[in-house]
This record gives sequence, C-alpha cells and structure tokens, in this order.
Amino acid sequence: MFAPYNIFETKGNSKHKMSSTLHMQPATTPDLDSAWIRAQFPSLQQKVNGQAAIFFDGPAGTQAPQQVIDGITGYLLHSNANNCGAFATSKRTDETIAEARTAMADFLNCSSREITFGPNMTTLTFGLSRGIARDLKPGDEILTT
Repeated sequence: MFAPYNIFETKGNSKHKMSSTLHMQPATTPDLDSAWIRAQFPSLQQKVNGQAAIFFDGPAGTQAPQQVIDGITGYLLHSNANNCGAFATSKRTDETIAEARTAMADFLNCSSREITFGPNMTTLTFGLSRGIARDLKPGDEILTT
C-alpha cells in the first residue's frame, strides 16, 4: 500500500526549505475505520455460504451506503416526478436536481452549468460520442485520460 511521506530538508538542527540533506518520514495520517465504513453498506452484511460476500463494481451499478438508500427512498416517497412540471412533486424534483448540481459543482470547483446527470455512464458516453462525431473529419484524433 502506498504510504505518503513528509519530505523536508534540514540544515543543522532546524528545518529549512533549502538545504543539501533530504529526510523522509512517513506522514501522519488518521487511520481509516474500515469496520465503520463497511457498516455503512447494508449489502456488505450479507453472507454467502457463511462467508462475508464481496461485491465488485460493474455495469449494473455499485453497492450503495445506507445514506444513499435513505435519500432514494425519500425521493420515491415524496417526489418521484418528471422535472419541469407544474406539480409540487415536479418542483421538489427540480429542487433536488438543482441542489445536487450545486453540491457537485462545489465539490469539483466548477460552475453548476458544467454538471450534468443522466441515466448511466454508458448512455451519457454514447450521447457525448454522437455529439462529437458530427464534427469529426478523417485524421482527427481524440485524446482521453
């Protein structure tokens, strides 16, 4: 496992930014409470043949923590409507989308206009590729990271 290191230089007994000797020490990082993290995912409590089940991400989705399950349940119970409608449930849906877009923009340090949501990554990628393909010409290249 990769361990981060604090790198500093010393000159005599004091620490300086410029020196001729480098020292490396393991960085002090808080321990991850993996038991607490695992407890947040109800599906990880399942047993298969008496053993803890292991789930890997796949095209059908990933395991959801209880907080996400509660959020989805709340939405299905109290909103669950098409966006941009005249109904109260539609307005709550619009507010939920706007709040999520704002939260993601804050997290990614970008404008909320740069955030989009869709049914799944496959569908979003397909739509993006169709949009880009209209302008591609022979010899054009696409770089991905």
